[in-house]
Amino acid sequence: MKKILSLLAFIMGVFAFSSCVSDVDDVFSDSAANRAQKALTETKTLLESAPNGWRVEYYGDVTYGGYNVFMKFEGDSVTVASEKVGKGQAAGYDANGNALTCKSHFKLEQSMGVVLSLDDYNSIFHYFAEPNNDDFGTAGTGFEGDFEFRVVSASAEKIELKGKKHGARIYMYPMAADMSWGEYMKQVDEAEEFMTSRTYTLQWGEDTENAIYTQSTYRCLNFYTTDKDGKVEVVAAPYIVTPEGYKFYKEVTVKDTKLNGFTKGDTQDFFVATGVENVKLFTEVPTLFDTFKRGLWYLTYDDMGTYGQSKWETLFEKLGKADNDKKRARLYYAAVGYVSDKYPAGLLMATATESQVIIGMTFNAVSDGNGGYYGDRVEMKSNVGKSNNPGKKYYKNDKYGGMSAIDPFCGGFGHTFQITTDNVRHPSYLILTDLNDPTNVIKVWAQSKGYPFGDRDKEEKE
Repeated sequence: MKKILSLLAFIMGVFAFSSCVSDVDDVFSDSAANRAQKALTETKTLLESAPNGWRVEYYGDVTYGGYNVFMKFEGDSVTVASEKVGKGQAAGYDANGNALTCKSHFKLEQSMGVVLSLDDYNSIFHYFAEPNNDDFGTAGTGFEGDFEFRVVSASAEKIELKGKKHGARIYMYPMAADMSWGEYMKQVDEAEEFMTSRTYTLQWGEDTENAIYTQSTYRCLNFYTTDKDGKVEVVAAPYIVTPEGYKFYKEVTVKDTKLNGFTKGDTQDFFVATGVENVKLFTEVPTLFDTFKRGLWYLTYDDMGTYGQSKWETLFEKLGKADNDKKRARLYYAAVGYVSDKYPAGLLMATATESQVIIGMTFNAVSDGNGGYYGDRVEMKSNVGKSNNPGKKYYKNDKYGGMSAIDPFCGGFGHTFQITTDNVRHPSYLILTDLNDPTNVIKVWAQSKGYPFGDRDKEEKE
């Protein structure tokens, strides 16, 4: 009896094995090489299938938000346009509304899946991948955009890519046949101009008491919340601008509410959260004092008056020996304002030897003599005790020029400045004019400025 059972079990095993082999043969009926070639062919056909090309929601370091890029694939060439073209982020269309384009080679290859690569230099597309980009980031990083992408999924309605080096998620959508690239970019510019504000307030219904202060930097909304212990927490929401409004890179949760973006609407007073009608983002126009105090503002030597330049000449000279006391430490960027909760007021510098040099200050409102304060003035004083260790090292005895660096802002007993700007709602810059010294005028910028000493750092940049 045992022998019979063993024989039956053996026969059943043979049938089961045969069935499995048949299943495997069905799934892998073609060779790996043929399957890989088929995937490449299908992806190429799909890329070429959009008659008006693709709109790409392009991200690098999500700190800076996303930008609309446009791509049309034909043969082994791709024509590219972008809402931001080159240094200074000029508009991506000409005076007649036509998109500025650049054509270059692309390729598809297999490397653990399909990889799309813009392997020939394209001045518009590779702008986002340049490591020394004066508009974004610091030397060696830039926007951290990719030009090689793994194809995660692909259909006629949407293609999902992932940057091969930096890993940002990127989506491509076919452009409507009746919408030119230039017209789309123009509508994006209009939406951004309509919605942009330096600061906002996020509010649920009529509950003003629990509204959340929100600040905009580049294309990223930063929601300042507090936990149960009163500690400030920042929820960052990078976004891209569409004609309909702000679309977040990914869903974020603020006070148990899931947010995906905000719709433009027909009023500049507030914008309704996409799909969440009781949540609104109210625009806020703070005083220029608050605008300065709450932000981080970037500096260049050329945007200083003669007083500031004389002090920064000393900084330049002393940075010449800051790299182990032997050679010049390049100054990658410098900024003044709010650095962090730990360093709420100070001068921030990044040099070749120190990634963060923070020299503490205080920013005080200026009394108007009638029980109130001037909204467009600020008094600055040094507060070296609130510096980080590199800041104290740079400041001490002015060995590395730290004392000279902050002198235009708070030297001696401090300085009091009048603040003016180009746009109180969304300033691209502030101008600080010393009320006691007309030669001490400093223009500070909302967006980063690399290499504050400009061409004098040219050799080091290259």
